[in-house]
Amino acid sequence: MLKLIMALARRSKLAYIHPLEKACLALVPIIIMGFVKSPIIIIINIFIFIILHIKTKNNLQIVRKFSLEIALFSAFSSITFIFDYGWNFILVIILRSISAGLCLSFFSLTTPIDQVFYVLSKRKSLRDICDIAKSMERFLIVISEEYSIMYNSMKSRGGFDSFSLKIKSTGKLAALLFVNTMERWKSIKEGIYSRGYRGYMPYIHREFDLSISRFMFVIMYNLVLIALIFYFK
Repeated sequence: MLKLIMALARRSKLAYIHPLEKACLALVPIIIMGFVKSPIIIIINIFIFIILHIKTKNNLQIVRKFSLEIALFSAFSSITFIFDYGWNFILVIILRSISAGLCLSFFSLTTPIDQVFYVLSKRKSLRDICDIAKSMERFLIVISEEYSIMYNSMKSRGGFDSFSLKIKSTGKLAALLFVNTMERWKSIKEGIYSRGYRGYMPYIHREFDLSISRFMFVIMYNLVLIALIFYFK
């Protein structure tokens, strides 16, 4: 899934747009929704991002899966709040989760992670953090591939046929994944140093399309959301 999202982000119609614009459009509303108590505002944001996903032709299957999994986790983890705050509060939490899932999936499917690291690495104070994150990106891909190989191997041998087998196989899978990734990390580290690693990650210069009018429209949208919070308060 991780490799697929990274590949789709590189092929996105919005990949050439500056990451700052897309961050303000997709990430700032998540923060704003944290202060929203009216379901109407959240529903408006959900519809806006559904339209954006359709317009940009993002993979709707990934978007749906990403949003529903976050919503189900929020619904399951907030069951105990029913007795203290009621169903309306739970509804707001679930809607916030769906909204956040749509926002994050939009940013992930339209912005290659390399572009984010490149923009942030221009600040000297963030350079080391970006280098660490870039290394972890490659490591996570290795973990994902290792997990896929082991899971398919165990599933083909009937390791997940019953509930008890699922529990046992999941525990074995987690243990083997940890051991194997540690072994893989040694190979990755040796490969990095054998290629002349100098203690920092090189970044290829990139040109982005930064539109002031488009950026102002994004700012206006966020301001409208904030205004709606005070209106429905």
